[in-house]
Amino acid sequence: MKFFSNFFSALSNCFKGFTLIFGKGLWPYLIYPLFIWLATWLFTILSFGFLANAISNYLSFESIPESGHWLSFVKPFLTSGFFALLLSWVLKIIFWFVSATFSKYILLIVLSPLFALLSERTDEALSGNKFPFSFLQLLKDIGRGILISIRNMLFEFLFIAISFILGIFFPPSIIITTPLLVFISWYYTGFTMLDYNSERHKSRAGDSIKFIRNNKGYACGIGCVYWLFMILPSFAGDIVGLMFGPALAVIGATISYIEIKKPSHL
Repeated sequence: MKFFSNFFSALSNCFKGFTLIFGKGLWPYLIYPLFIWLATWLFTILSFGFLANAISNYLSFESIPESGHWLSFVKPFLTSGFFALLLSWVLKIIFWFVSATFSKYILLIVLSPLFALLSERTDEALSGNKFPFSFLQLLKDIGRGILISIRNMLFEFLFIAISFILGIFFPPSIIITTPLLVFISWYYTGFTMLDYNSERHKSRAGDSIKFIRNNKGYACGIGCVYWLFMILPSFAGDIVGLMFGPALAVIGATISYIEIKKPSHL
């Protein structure tokens, strides 16, 4: 299938970024994301963890009558310690997605100028195209990057909200909604990275949205690499992930964009 072919092509393109980072002097772009992401992640993950516990403790099903209520037949389960534990973990998983998504988009918005420049430099190194510096164009790139990030964040939060509601009323649904939310996160992350190229090549936002929808496999593959680096375990893993995840995703998106537009170029 085209989707899976494009998905694995995007994975390969992202890992080609190692050669460009160290061979073309792009390594400074590895450093900047660390400080912003760490600050927002620590704040949100701690805040939402406390909130999840507070909500699970607040919700009480003891007031449900033994009969006559539409939930009466499941009251023994709803008032059990097992359900309280399950609900707490469902809320923590949902809030983890909220905090991770919020941190991700803060990073994408604040570092939008940096990612736009990295994408431009990658394009120049690969295609030989020259993009003379224009402060006005940079402002346009920043503005569009922020708007696209906000758009994608709102869509992602919509899916999280739907999963949250399902998880409250039917906790086992988390088995389905969790991998679905991961997949959605991949898509919208890759979407943001690919749009830097569309903006640089003067594509309108509507045309860019259509272009990326037609190349979902590439978007998901790019987002997957970003996600894989960002979930590396241990403190050292966090540092490596923060350094390489965003940079490889931006570079992979640029390589993929050139590959889509000019298949014979690479």
